[in-house]
Amino acid sequence: MHAVTPEVGGRWAPRLSIGLALAGGLAFLPVFFWAGEIWLGGVLGGAAAGLLTIPICLVLGVLATRRPTWRASAPERPGAASVLLACGVVALGALVWAHTAWDALLLAGVVMPISVWAWIWGAFGWARARALTLPVLFAWFALPWEQFAHQAADLPLQIWSADIAYQLLHLLGYGVRYWDEFTIFTDRYYLVVNETCSGMNMLVSLAMYTIIFAWVAQPSRWARVALVALSVPVAMLANGVRVAAIYLMGHYGGNELAQGFWHTGSAYLIFLPVFWFLYVVNGVLARRWRARRGAHAGRATSPPPAAGPRPPSTSLPSG
Repeated sequence: MHAVTPEVGGRWAPRLSIGLALAGGLAFLPVFFWAGEIWLGGVLGGAAAGLLTIPICLVLGVLATRRPTWRASAPERPGAASVLLACGVVALGALVWAHTAWDALLLAGVVMPISVWAWIWGAFGWARARALTLPVLFAWFALPWEQFAHQAADLPLQIWSADIAYQLLHLLGYGVRYWDEFTIFTDRYYLVVNETCSGMNMLVSLAMYTIIFAWVAQPSRWARVALVALSVPVAMLANGVRVAAIYLMGHYGGNELAQGFWHTGSAYLIFLPVFWFLYVVNGVLARRWRARRGAHAGRATSPPPAAGPRPPSTSLPSG
């Protein structure tokens, strides 16, 4: 009878890895049903982005296997079991809590990608886990955050979108006024910036696609962070432009035109100039990164200056 060793070459044994994967899949199954019910129930907008998150994670995982970091070797690090155990304790507490508060499953959903990442670390090694960090943690976008951030995020976004549209319309010569913090009007038309027009869906979707684009196309880590940070004000400005356009359509064509194709389709059409802008910014940042790297490599490989003839040494008389 052979003893089953818990680790093979610094990693978990295959039987242990398979057992943990099956146990984790069953434990986190309620999270999938809960999030799917919210997205498919139409409670929130942006269901397309939420439901596409897991397929996007799989595609990113395939792309990660083709990057140089996938083949790079790295020394093994201990700690995968500790991380997985901590995530299991939190998830178990959330599942127990969910018997009285169903939305407590959000907490289990938060630790689920971390658990998957820790399992990859223990089963396949630190190098593989490091290479799959973004594809795995990207699954956080599948969680229905807006349901919990409604009061904290939607209302400020409504106000900001109304303010941006207000300023743009004034620059164009339209004397719009405020009815309240998120309603602008004139004698001919009024527009309420409600939750669906707050820009939350655009902000989340643009952040998702900017993260993917930066990870694929941007070599500099700091430039990736800058691109993702830039997506926030760009998304809000784009949503303000969209709100102003809806107002102008209602001003000249009535509510039927304002609530027609542009109201629903503009959220997708406006992504085209926004992505073009981020593409241009990414190109500038990538060229600067390559120029700095080339200059640094040139300094590192340039030979030291040749030593010229030394001047004859002279001795001063002692005083």
